[in-house]
Amino acid sequence: MNARRITYILVFIVFGLVSSPAFAQEQQETYQSVAKRAYDEAMEDLEDEDFIDAARKFNAIRARFPYSQFATLAELRLGDVYYEQERYASAIEQYRGFIKLHPNNEYVVYAAYRVSLSFHGQMPTDWFFLPPSYEKDLSKTKDAERELRYFIARHPKSKYTPEARKYLAQVRRQLADHEFYAAKFYLQNDNPRAAAMRLTNLLDKYSGLGLDPQSLFLLGRSYLELGDTKKAKAALEDLVEFHPNDPLADDAKDYLSQHKL
Repeated sequence: MNARRITYILVFIVFGLVSSPAFAQEQQETYQSVAKRAYDEAMEDLEDEDFIDAARKFNAIRARFPYSQFATLAELRLGDVYYEQERYASAIEQYRGFIKLHPNNEYVVYAAYRVSLSFHGQMPTDWFFLPPSYEKDLSKTKDAERELRYFIARHPKSKYTPEARKYLAQVRRQLADHEFYAAKFYLQNDNPRAAAMRLTNLLDKYSGLGLDPQSLFLLGRSYLELGDTKKAKAALEDLVEFHPNDPLADDAKDYLSQHKL
């Protein structure tokens, strides 16, 4: 057997091994394992709050392993990086991009929930040396209410929904506090009509959040100043009937007696 024939045989054997399904599977497993290792390292950085390295590694995974499941996950985790950095606008954009590109992915509900949380994160907050949040512009709070409602309506049985409902209650309380604050401001500045409008809106939209007794009492006072004794009587009687154990119930009884309502 001459050397050329031996060479042909060796080339044939090597080519057969390389092109075999077993070899292809081994190569694929190697590709996936390298991608997974890179993803795990990026996740460690994220958990350690090393956000710069985490973002760099997630972007590298998307570039190096575009056909791997970890490239898709890296897109999602970039949203997490932005969220943890409180870069909420970037997080919203990233999560929404993930949902749009991968509508059937198992993490779509998670991404949708994080969108609503990102809107919640943009709400004004309370600091001891600044005015309370309910005195500030609440456009972001209204956005958070809309997004949380949307998430709950779309995913009523999600494991994230109970927590979303708690956040929604917080959002609604901040909006209710704002209405109550505005009503008190109007009443103190001799504008009982505007106060009554605010209080009526509060009781209509935000009843059950802990402000009902105070709102009914101020509503009764507002109507008394407007000379509308019928509506004043109704508001004060509702306070006595539905909140009999509240301290303001006794005040309401005194008003009803004093004004012969």
